[in-house]
Amino acid sequence: MRIVEKYSHLNGLEFLLVHKKKLWREIQDVIAAINAEKFRTKVSEKKL
Repeated sequence: MRIVEKYSHLNGLEFLLVHKKKLWREIQDVIAAINAEKFRTKVSEKKL
């Protein structure tokens, strides 16, 4: 999976980027490791 958009509530993203760089990197790594295709359950009627 990938991060498409970000919303920084009360400058939380900026805090992570400045004070908790390792934690932000870990969050990005975990999100990147998720295989979203595995969790898709809807089958399009057009494909049938």
